[in-house]
Amino acid sequence: MKKVLIIFICIFSFIKLGYSIDNVYFNFDYAVFKSDDQKSILEIYYSVNQKSLNYLKVDDKFEAAAKINIAITEVSTNAVIISKTFKTPSVISDTTDKNLNQKLVGQLNFLLPDGNYKIEITGSDFNDSLKSEIIKEDININYHSSPSLKFSDIELADNIQKSGNEKSIFYKNTLEIIPNPAGLFGMNLNNIYYYYEVYGITSDNISENYKINLSVVSLNNEKLISFDKIFKRGMESKADFGKINTDSLPRGSYKLIVSISDSLKNVNLTKEKNFFIFKNNINTPVVKGQDSYLKSEYLIMDEKDLENEFEYAGYIMTDKEKSNYDKLTNIDNRRKFMYNFWKARDNNLSTQVVEYKTAYLKRISDANKFYKESYKVGWKTDRGRIYVLYGKPDEIERFPFESNSKSYETWQYSSSVNRGECVFIERIQSSGVYSLAHSTLKSELNNPNWERELR
Repeated sequence: MKKVLIIFICIFSFIKLGYSIDNVYFNFDYAVFKSDDQKSILEIYYSVNQKSLNYLKVDDKFEAAAKINIAITEVSTNAVIISKTFKTPSVISDTTDKNLNQKLVGQLNFLLPDGNYKIEITGSDFNDSLKSEIIKEDININYHSSPSLKFSDIELADNIQKSGNEKSIFYKNTLEIIPNPAGLFGMNLNNIYYYYEVYGITSDNISENYKINLSVVSLNNEKLISFDKIFKRGMESKADFGKINTDSLPRGSYKLIVSISDSLKNVNLTKEKNFFIFKNNINTPVVKGQDSYLKSEYLIMDEKDLENEFEYAGYIMTDKEKSNYDKLTNIDNRRKFMYNFWKARDNNLSTQVVEYKTAYLKRISDANKFYKESYKVGWKTDRGRIYVLYGKPDEIERFPFESNSKSYETWQYSSSVNRGECVFIERIQSSGVYSLAHSTLKSELNNPNWERELR
């Protein structure tokens, strides 16, 4: 059995996330791997930028801490089986930027039997409880229910290297795996490291020589990177890892897809993981006028990426801006239009990065991950649109289907900028499609009698 340990480390942040602290305060991710004794290991990863913590002076040092609360509920009994709080301290000599260039990265491991669970992860500032993020996930663990071929989840990492340090929480199968909970790569993180496991590798399930394909696809399911790995059947489980260079990928959202297919054994198994590529030279000083444009990615942006970015920006573009863009027939003029569109919304002119745009596109990526519905990408759904425009809600309450009521969920926003409520109803049972039925946010659908639609 793998020993369950809890430890935190601080590593240098190789990327400077170019958006406001409130949007990137905590990042969470998780992966489940099969263990022994009929249990599996749930690994929860998180990161927090030091700069977003509230430091208090203690003697001649400044101290802050991130607080992580984990609550795991077993669905069939509705019993809270795990409820724990962890503290990650950070101590620095002063609060200048050079001492706040790091991110705290942590991992928490929990052993769970097969079953359905609800996980609630709350990250907050130990010195300021109002600064917090809440993530809720439903997970199903069934690695021990049958001897069939199965994938673990995919873990994305900043780095993977051989290691003999079995006491490290990041140690797995002779490897030290530093997770990337944000799923954000690019800049100086030119390689995406990945790790996954395969179980049930038996003669009943797979041919003696089998192939695993790894592909990177765009949101339009265009295959951009693809390669095969050939393995010979041996042990019943296998751990595989590697890295993919991102230099050829433009900024945007992608999926890493791992798949096994074997026509002789009627096998077609896939697993996927979302990630985001951000590219901009944050160290290049802004040059006024035309030189600034010439140093931007827009100078060589192809037409497809340009059109995608224009479509993404549709939620915040005025009708006049859309009309002006449509009138442009020259790609260079369209490039300059999009450059100027984002630059006009820049709230930090001291760098080449447009923080507003980076935050906006990251919310597009998150919406695609969490709110995809049927054949509609996440950012185009009602919940995705609200998420992109207003950010992550401060609280989400979910109300499942009952005999006298449709499924629905309510989102609460409590900040001074966006204060209000949104209600989304699943009008067709089990469709997974939730449409906006009521909101008290400005300019959104307001329907005080929305509860009538639940019947």
